[in-house]
Amino acid sequence: MLGATAAVHADVRVVTGTVVDRTTREPIDGAVVLGERRSATTTTDGTFTIAVGPNERELTVTAAGYALQSVQLAAGPVTIALDPAENEAIEVTGRAPDPPKPQAHALTADDIHSLPGSGNDALRAAQALPGVARLPYSFGGIVLRGSSPRDNDVFLDGIEVPLAFHFGGLTSFYPSNMLAQLNVINGGFDAMYGRAQGGIVELTSREPRADAWRLGGSVGLLDSSVWAEGPVQDGAIMFGVRRSYFDLVAGPLVSDTIPLPSYLDAQVLASFGDPERNGRITPMLFASLDQVSVESTTSDGLGETTSLTAYFIRAGVPYLRQWGPLALRAVAWLGAQSLDFTSATSTTTESFSRPSYPAGGRSDLSYAFPWGELRSGLDVQGGYVAHSENGLGHAGDILQQENGTTTLWWVDAALWSDARVDAADGRLSIKPGLRVDHYGLSNEFVVDPRLAVREQLTEQLVLRETIGRFHQPPTPGDVDPNGGNPALKSSYFDQAALGVDATLGEGWSGSITGYYNVGHDLGVQIGQGGPEFSDLGALGPTLELLLEKQLGLAFYRENIGRALDRGIELSIKHTTDTWLWVLGYTLSYADRTDDPAILIGWRPFELDQRHNLNLIGSRRLGAWTLGARIQLVSGMPYTPGPFPGVPPAPPFSANLPWFFQLDVRVDHRWHRDWGDINFYADIQNATDYPNVEGREVSDGVEKDISGLPIAPFIGVEWIPR
Repeated sequence: MLGATAAVHADVRVVTGTVVDRTTREPIDGAVVLGERRSATTTTDGTFTIAVGPNERELTVTAAGYALQSVQLAAGPVTIALDPAENEAIEVTGRAPDPPKPQAHALTADDIHSLPGSGNDALRAAQALPGVARLPYSFGGIVLRGSSPRDNDVFLDGIEVPLAFHFGGLTSFYPSNMLAQLNVINGGFDAMYGRAQGGIVELTSREPRADAWRLGGSVGLLDSSVWAEGPVQDGAIMFGVRRSYFDLVAGPLVSDTIPLPSYLDAQVLASFGDPERNGRITPMLFASLDQVSVESTTSDGLGETTSLTAYFIRAGVPYLRQWGPLALRAVAWLGAQSLDFTSATSTTTESFSRPSYPAGGRSDLSYAFPWGELRSGLDVQGGYVAHSENGLGHAGDILQQENGTTTLWWVDAALWSDARVDAADGRLSIKPGLRVDHYGLSNEFVVDPRLAVREQLTEQLVLRETIGRFHQPPTPGDVDPNGGNPALKSSYFDQAALGVDATLGEGWSGSITGYYNVGHDLGVQIGQGGPEFSDLGALGPTLELLLEKQLGLAFYRENIGRALDRGIELSIKHTTDTWLWVLGYTLSYADRTDDPAILIGWRPFELDQRHNLNLIGSRRLGAWTLGARIQLVSGMPYTPGPFPGVPPAPPFSANLPWFFQLDVRVDHRWHRDWGDINFYADIQNATDYPNVEGREVSDGVEKDISGLPIAPFIGVEWIPR
């Protein structure tokens, strides 16, 4: 949960925190937080910021439908849980209605640390949510509503993240103990976001605590981490570092041909100032380094060593300034990233390197009116990318690139605006938005209109609708004159969704959302030069989709593809003092059309998953917490063969067997005066079920590529008070 108390002036403290429903633990939007002289209203994720005097010891919090509550201020996180009002109606003057927005699935830090199968990681936990597809071998990447990983963006405090997962998808780049919340927006996002035609994942850092210095960390079988936070000058700072040793632990359990990653990440976050007096800045820096290597044998019997190294670093300064109903939010950032590939035998060496240096900034002004809110903003992003290759481009290579040294510069800029109009005493909210982008790589202007509507049907039911257009520019590799197509333009999706949210009482809540997305002008590889993954069944195309954006590879594409994604997402949650039950189910259809010279008509998308079911149960028994997750997913499509003397099968005309996995988790927490010690054992694929993640043809016979065996995530955390 988000929360900290920061001493920024001798006569004032800034308190930030989160207001949640005590039963469902969902954030409460529009709750009013009252101090002796100031007040604040929570945002859509339940967070608030309020300045209090040095002698203030109490806050009063209320929200429509909840009982009034007073809480004592103390050192440490401020998390305020409200109880639903019983036979009590409280009218809060000036409370803004819940703004119209797409269905967003939120996970708090506590959720992430207790969800079976997550391994205490935020983005892995997100893969249990409706609308989020699973990937073979838990490979890193976000797939929302049948979209490609390149179509979805991840943001940390407004800064775009180029590679959200470490190699292999074992864990994300940012430790969950430094997060306040994660929001997954499967589609229909606001006009403030662009350059993505799928969905958005928002990561929000928690504020560092400024009352005293604290040290925490974890030691596990796969990695270890340490973090610290405390006061500095007139603010606070928090930093952490994490190092893996998964390659050493998993090495004896898998074949030598399976790549085993190692990773290192580091984070620094500080906070200074008061948003209502001189503004608050939160300078931050985060970095990630990944390495993976594998040994294999070439077709002519030579030993081959292949290695892949990637890193990225981002430095940014988010800023917030408030003048009553007027608020200014801004963030400026810059970074560097690179990916290096080397393949060496006793006779040849091939290499690929593509460093880039991106930068960007975004800002927006919002003003709260009696009838709603008006926002406008600027979003600029660009960079420089280099290119270095040696020895690539031979027939039969997976990475068929031509040796070259091309470089590219680009700048993308956008202006956007939206307005929230409330009517019928807040029971109806309409939010139109418009975004205009200029893409530097393709030299084109695009216009994206968007609309979100919210109706409060009853006290228990809320109806939500979103519709809009979402453009996405080509990547530098797409328009690289060395192998790519400089004439390639942007693609776009028209998205529509209809959802119902229900609060049923006694700890029950749920939502159901139907969506229909149509993609236009998708870049499709044609001719020669693309990856040759056909001999890996469903696994090969998945690797291509995951790597094409991160590697910056140049493939010749033309804007001739189309997409058709539709489905239903269902979420049911039941929470009591001791039990947690969660059901998430997605029915999804994802189809594509490609080069009409090869195939006319629709075919299944490489990552199409018709059914995706997650059933989670957790039981609290004193200091113990026991939980389990069942995941059942339709087998991914693949192209059978090729078989000697048999005509080629239609693309992706068969499916792998269903995927089944049982994850179990046990936690035990010891309370101490200085904090808590938590032991966890998160055993993934506890039954060691032999899933099939791909198929290859050997001597004219199809052979299964086995999935991961049982994987134990076991460790100890120390959590200071």
